[in-house]
Amino acid sequence: MVSNNSQHNRFGDKIHQEYYNFYESTNKLEASPNSFVKNASNYGSRWTSDAVPFSYLEEHEFGPSNWGALSANCNGLYQSPVNLALNRSRIVHKKRPLELVGAANRPASITVLNEGGSAAYFLDFREEKRPRLRGGPLPVDYLFYQFHYHLGSEHSLEGKRSAVEVHVVFYNSLYESFEDARDQLDGLAVVALIYEVLAKDRIQNLNKWARYLDSVIEEGRKYRPPAARIFTLQDVVQNTVWPYFSYEGSLTTPPCSETVRWLVATERMPLTKSELKRMRQLKGRGGAWVQNARPTQALNYRRVMLY
Repeated sequence: MVSNNSQHNRFGDKIHQEYYNFYESTNKLEASPNSFVKNASNYGSRWTSDAVPFSYLEEHEFGPSNWGALSANCNGLYQSPVNLALNRSRIVHKKRPLELVGAANRPASITVLNEGGSAAYFLDFREEKRPRLRGGPLPVDYLFYQFHYHLGSEHSLEGKRSAVEVHVVFYNSLYESFEDARDQLDGLAVVALIYEVLAKDRIQNLNKWARYLDSVIEEGRKYRPPAARIFTLQDVVQNTVWPYFSYEGSLTTPPCSETVRWLVATERMPLTKSELKRMRQLKGRGGAWVQNARPTQALNYRRVMLY
């Protein structure tokens, strides 16, 4: 069920609102519905249970409001993303600290993959070095899997959306792998980091992970940075001392499995104009980039906790 409250699809920054629209695209007049299909060989095997054709453009056959035709989960009551507001959240006063253990561990290698207009980052660790998320609302440790970004934040904070949202994906350590965990009720935990673009253009590069996007412009392209340019997960997350919202939700793409414990940081992360421009160079879904953020979903009486 898609929220009809249009304010949840608006940016606080007017510059980025100009680019954010689920119903229009710079190439929509030339693109067929099938040109906005997720890359089945790459995307489906990593994040979703099955590769399915879907679009972020509402006028297409499988636009956001018709994702339920692809998976009944997408019409569920525990869907993500949602609008997050202080006056609809319960503050947790007695809480365990959220810890990202091993965040500074150096991966053996990094693979950057253009999954169809945006990039995912796979950091390869020896098993004993793999970072793990613990504490807060999590009953057990969750192991790091990958991170990726969405052009246009998926969650809105107080009704406003931002330029970019990064999802750092973890899976329950009680399961053997991400594939085993992703369809289990307690299978996944995702840390969402919301980025705002700096007003001034004096700084060109802030985020190490954004430096490699020029190497994966074409859909399906992979790139492995040289050893000297490998970064750590700590370079992405920075720390976990920020306040955060937490709620039970779903994957934000079909099959929309309701297996995710979301932890959405309240503090905005900085992004430069040059980095945002680099993100928009990535090709997929018919050529030019489109905003790949799902509209906010109804909360449906779920409790949102503020840690």
